[in-house]
This record gives sequence, structure tokens and C-alpha cells, in this order.
Amino acid sequence: MIPAPFATHSESRLRALCGLSAQALEKLLAAAVPVLLARRKQVQDRPGRKRAPGGGRRRRLSPEKEGLMALIYLRHNVAHEVVGALFGMSADRSEDVFHEVVAVLREVCPAHRWDAQKQWKKNEPSWEPAPPDRVLIDTFETPVPRPSVEPAQRRRYSGKKKRHTLKTQVVTDGAGEVLELDPGHRGPTSDKKLYEQSGVGKHYPQAEQYGDLGYQGSEGMKVPHKKPKGGELTPAQKEENRQHASVRVAVEHGIRRLKAFRIVRDNYRLATGLFPRIALVVVGLVHLTRLVG
Repeated sequence: MIPAPFATHSESRLRALCGLSAQALEKLLAAAVPVLLARRKQVQDRPGRKRAPGGGRRRRLSPEKEGLMALIYLRHNVAHEVVGALFGMSADRSEDVFHEVVAVLREVCPAHRWDAQKQWKKNEPSWEPAPPDRVLIDTFETPVPRPSVEPAQRRRYSGKKKRHTLKTQVVTDGAGEVLELDPGHRGPTSDKKLYEQSGVGKHYPQAEQYGDLGYQGSEGMKVPHKKPKGGELTPAQKEENRQHASVRVAVEHGIRRLKAFRIVRDNYRLATGLFPRIALVVVGLVHLTRLVG
């Protein structure tokens, strides 16, 4: 159940706050809250625990509100000082709760499209994943603070973005639905190298694969024609490029849905080692919104 005062918000305001519709939010909380409570009970009952059951400071928020707080942080990427103030707690406590809830969201929100279909469409009598006949591949970069150590600065500096970034590879079907996500790579890593390391081509051997010029030379990848140095493309090549772009634009729509959660679009301020978990939680939430509404 959506806690007050969020339950009285309009559908548009609820989406603006946490990125989910009321129906999707109810499904998410119904799945996440029992897991969160079970984890806390496991910690409370662990062998050798010195504090008596029920001891310690009382939690100010219900598990449902803690889940909403984490979603608002993912959606807006504001400082924990701000999110904590909205819910009446300190920045440190807000960050602790956030990481606790995100671990649960990672468990209950599958990042793989087929697993998400099974998770959120359990009532469908029979469903089998159909291999896509077309996959679209692209990357996006998330800015991170400038590392203080010079070797780390060089490792993460993206010449394309002129700043330090983490790169994420996105694989969608022909309609732009995200199939796979490979997040958290160093900004300077080339798209082609990332594609070859990920083994995406082997995951979808029967599908046509579309990419941009960053994948030129990749085996089995369809890329647009590159304008020759000092020359021009022929009219036929320009038309083929237009057709290629009309197909490949769907992956841009998939990336746009991910970037609706500003945690993967704006300056990422958490530990870089946690970025893959955060990005996979985001794609899991996108699957939920696409499947539930």
C-alpha cells in the first residue's frame, strides 16, 4: 500500500516524484517490503548478537516510506541532506537506508528483460521468451567526480565527453525495450572493445545487430556508411544511412527511459564500485514501468 501523503498524489505527480505509476509502485512495495523486513530480522537474530531484540534507536519511517525515499533519490539524484530533510532524518541515516533498500530492489527487480516478464506478469498462463530478430546496441556515459589520484584520472577521462565518466552498454530489441545492460566501465573504453568483451553477439546469434560508427569493424554488426576523407557519400549510401538511423533510433528511446532516473544521467556521487548495482536497479525499475504501466 502506498503510504500517505503519497497515496493522495495524482498519477503525474507520483511519476514525477519516484518515476513509477501508482500501480507499479504498489507492486514494487508489495514485493520489496517483505524482503526488507526479512533481511532485518536475519540481522537481528544472527548468532552472537549482543544487543537485545528490539534494542537500539527506533526507526522513524515505515518500510514503505523508506522505499519511497530510495526511489526519490534514484529519480532526482539530489544530496542525501535534501532527501533526508524531506523525510525527517539526517543525511547519514538517509544514505544508510538508501543502500539497504537498493540491495533489496536489486533482488526483487530483475534487470534481464525475460526475468522481469516472469516477475511482474506471474498471472499470465503461459509465456515463453521469443528471441528477437533485431538487436540495437549503443552506450551512454555517466559523469563522475574527478579522481584525486592522477592514474585514476587518466583511466576515467573520456575524450568524447571531456570529463571523467563511467560507460554503460545498452542492448535493446527493435522496439527499444532494454534486453541487457553492461554498466560501470571506464569512460575511455571504446564502444567496439566493450561490445567484443561483453559477448553480446553470441547471446543473440540469429538477430541482426545494429550499431553506430563506433562499432565499425565489429564482426556481424551493421553500421552506417562512413563519409570518405575528401569525398562524399553516394545518394544510395545516404538513403541506406537514413534507413539505418530510423531503425537504430529505438535504442536511443531505451536509453532515454533509463536516463529518466537522474542517478545514471547526472553527476554520480556514490562509490564507483556501486554503480553497476545502481544501474541494474534502474533498468529493473524501467522494466517494471513498461510491464505494469
